[in-house]
Amino acid sequence: MYKGQHLYIKKASGTYTHHGLGVGGDRVIHYSGLADDLTIDGVIEEISLDDFSQGKEINIKPHLKRKHNTADAIIRAGLRLGEAQYHVLHNNCEHFVEWCISGEHQSNQSTRGKLIYSAGIGARALWGAKNPLGFVAGAAASYAYIHHQGKQKIPDFEQLEAEFERVKRTKKLIFKP
Repeated sequence: MYKGQHLYIKKASGTYTHHGLGVGGDRVIHYSGLADDLTIDGVIEEISLDDFSQGKEINIKPHLKRKHNTADAIIRAGLRLGEAQYHVLHNNCEHFVEWCISGEHQSNQSTRGKLIYSAGIGARALWGAKNPLGFVAGAAASYAYIHHQGKQKIPDFEQLEAEFERVKRTKKLIFKP
């Protein structure tokens, strides 16, 4: 039913969403960072649909222009099993599923989070400096900082794409531990 689908559940009274890729057989591959506990480093893992949903309603995000079909999206997810480079703003569960399906490493909610965070830092600078340029400078500097920090957590997508093409060509998938 959910095979190859972009699944998500609403967390913390709907303030954010957690994403996974349905792989069939009531299984989901997801990035576990912040899914259960703020103190546990995130890892891409396969879990049951029940564990993924945590009793919450499972939603399906439509992808009208999929780059990768169901089988290919699942292969792509399998290539990243065991990856432990989670970053809430730069390499999270939504980035992961979007990459599997669309080939794009993107997250709408993290983009909003980065902008809100940057605006907050800018507002703090403005409050202290009483200068509109302080807001702009503070927001820009903080956005650049968090962008730089997150880049250290992004996987080597060139290598992943090459591995995906090899798997498609040879039909041999070797999942990472």
